[in-house]
Amino acid sequence: MLNIQCINSVSDPLYTKLYNLYTRAFPVSERRSWSGLEHELIYEKKFHPNVLLQNDEFVGLLNYWTFEQFFYIEHFAVNEQMRNSHIGTEAMEIFMKQTHLPIVLEVEMPKNPLVERRIKFYERLGFSVLPCDYFQPPYDSEVGDFLQINIMSNDIQFAKNNFDIIKETLYDKVYHWEKSL
Repeated sequence: MLNIQCINSVSDPLYTKLYNLYTRAFPVSERRSWSGLEHELIYEKKFHPNVLLQNDEFVGLLNYWTFEQFFYIEHFAVNEQMRNSHIGTEAMEIFMKQTHLPIVLEVEMPKNPLVERRIKFYERLGFSVLPCDYFQPPYDSEVGDFLQINIMSNDIQFAKNNFDIIKETLYDKVYHWEKSL
């Protein structure tokens, strides 16, 4: 049985497992440092770091934000050994059943087969790519630069109608970026 469990403290032993997978699954320019993630966990009440547990074993992570008009999935990854076993699909289906608002996420531009598979994965779950130019701000301006990526949503009409609100919310609340493109 798969469960999604919120992590409330960096002293939770599962936090280290979450962070280790986080650093393996996402490049430095697309993630926070240990202290940066810890800061969000402690001070940002809209931020929810979660582990995926299958039969009480750590199998993945799902970090998301709750905003007034939508949920935002910031990072989602399944342990390398558990990929292609439908854990990702099951986790997303559980999460989508628990949400009452549209869900938004970012995905790289489809430049290689891995990213194309990732986009297809979300499309099978009912997400669509928003036809708008979007640039993800860097988590740390010394480590990265703006990155052109896609926004996907399970409510494409909401996302189209509210693209500016989504963008400004992500820039301000998630990336703590003061100036928009």
